[in-house]
Amino acid sequence: MKQSNLLGINLIYEPKNEWLERVSSILNQPKLSTVYTINTEFLAKATEDEEYHKILQESDINVIDGFPVSLFVLLRRGKLLSRICGSDFIYDLLKICEDDSKKILLLGSTEHRNKLAVENAKKRYPKLNVLGYSPVFPAPLDAKEDLELKKIIETEKPQALVVCFGPPKQEKWITFNKSFLEENGVKLATGMGGVVDFLSGEIRRAPWIFRMIGMEWLWRCFVDPKRIERYARSVWVLVRYLVRKH
Repeated sequence: MKQSNLLGINLIYEPKNEWLERVSSILNQPKLSTVYTINTEFLAKATEDEEYHKILQESDINVIDGFPVSLFVLLRRGKLLSRICGSDFIYDLLKICEDDSKKILLLGSTEHRNKLAVENAKKRYPKLNVLGYSPVFPAPLDAKEDLELKKIIETEKPQALVVCFGPPKQEKWITFNKSFLEENGVKLATGMGGVVDFLSGEIRRAPWIFRMIGMEWLWRCFVDPKRIERYARSVWVLVRYLVRKH
């Protein structure tokens, strides 16, 4: 396992086979583990939000999602950590849950897209036990405020929970509800932003070549130009912070 850190946040990378073994092991352990896929937006928000920074620092596992984060780590720490992208990891997680007979709950996006995501996951992994739920947006920070969500988790007791509220809310939601989730059998909780949208098929992922060269973010800017300002701001905030701390 390779590891480094940025902003005091520990980041790891493992070869695919070791990573899959780790995830499978997490799903069979007695306690809850958090797994976050870090991109520049996460880090930029962490520089401006002390609570969020602490959440990422205390996460059980952080992997690198975006190519710019790999570049920042290389420039600052002299280490090259390859990416484990959330939009790839979700398929690994679904396959592991199918193989290990674990239940997974997809949480977030619109009700329509959430339903499509569950249907598509079942088509791709026929033996998978997958559920979905789209809370009223914006979702309440406390799961117990949403009686329907609370009932689903207490009744179904999913071992894996994919929370797609976007950073920092998804990580704060998991942290705020950690005891509740652990009491109800959740072993792995991860925040994955727009993954439910991708699984629904209504939002197209970047072509293979964009993903291979770490430019999926650029494709998403082509598809949704409003993201350009958001991405540019995140990079600027992070660069300014790192230069100031140099």
